Amino acid sequence: MNSNLEYSITRIHNSKTKLVMSVSGVGSQSINWLLSIPGASKTLLEATIPYSNESLNRYIGEVPSQYVSKTTALSMAKAAYIQGTQYGNNEMDIIGVSCTGAILTNRKRSGENQAFIGLWGSRLKYVAHLILKKETRSRVEEEELVSTLIVQSIEEKLLGTSEISLELNESESVSIDEMEYSSDLDSLVNGHISSITSAGPDLVGLDKNFEGGILSGSFNPIHRGHIELSKLASDILEAPVAFEMSITNVDKPPLRSEEIKKRVSQFEKSETVILTCAPLFAEKSSIFPNSTFIIGNDTALRLVDPKYYANNVQNMYTSLQKIKDAKCNFLVAGRLQNSEFKTIFDMAIPEAFISMFKAIPESQFRMDLSSTELRNNRTRL
Repeated sequence: MNSNLEYSITRIHNSKTKLVMSVSGVGSQSINWLLSIPGASKTLLEATIPYSNESLNRYIGEVPSQYVSKTTALSMAKAAYIQGTQYGNNEMDIIGVSCTGAILTNRKRSGENQAFIGLWGSRLKYVAHLILKKETRSRVEEEELVSTLIVQSIEEKLLGTSEISLELNESESVSIDEMEYSSDLDSLVNGHISSITSAGPDLVGLDKNFEGGILSGSFNPIHRGHIELSKLASDILEAPVAFEMSITNVDKPPLRSEEIKKRVSQFEKSETVILTCAPLFAEKSSIFPNSTFIIGNDTALRLVDPKYYANNVQNMYTSLQKIKDAKCNFLVAGRLQNSEFKTIFDMAIPEAFISMFKAIPESQFRMDLSSTELRNNRTRL
């Protein structure tokens, strides 16, 4: 290892950023280098080498159309980042690092010798594409060049500059494709992250796992019915309950930042609030698998009424099946509708999905409050 490389890795270790790395064989020397310099325990949370196609498929959760590509590098970096978020907190800056490539091998291969290095953070999406000239280096030399580019990319994105220079031949090149978002909300609205979790108004983390009860709503404003329903649901489920608010709506533009902050400020620090861009329960289920959605009977009715799927029964079944496949279900509170108190027993639920719905008896919970009626009263009535 040369002195510039050692200096760069020392700078990386002295930064506050934590790394989770995933390299599909090519670029694995970069992991060894990072571990060989004192301070690696402050930087590297985890490193994985999904070498076989089957291992890589499992790691990214899909079978890519091409294993050596920009898209696959980003999928690997995102999976690494998501893994890192489960270790960290809001004070931990996490970057997922990936590499997928094809370099000199002992079998005949028609494609280019190349590598894609991906970086994924809460506001960052970055890919460096290295094209190598065939038959000019040994496999060891190509591996060292790819690994050097990985370290250089990490250092430049973490610290702005790098002392490392790549020694490329005239026909070789590195191209960069990147996107940086201005804020966590900007990142969420653009689909770069799936959720923002806070304890009341205080940030807890981005893309954090949550399994338990999910009470979704606009909370405009939050009221006593929401609070008491969440507490009862937590007792019934014997699990924590979070308040979830989608900042996008099927028929409306995204909520403005000021409005989001105002609604989140209503919650206490003891209450978990999750922001998403998932207005539909089929979308929410992919973010919160193995969870229970706590809803009112009026919402449950819309879930099983083809009218809300453009009168297409197949669309309704597809949506419900997606929720079922995510191992999610519904805890349903009765609601006053047209002067009558209605429960799920007043609904026609398709037989295949009846087991997904469980009623909260009226004797346990009934509160005829509406956020619409409380728009002009911002207290927690």
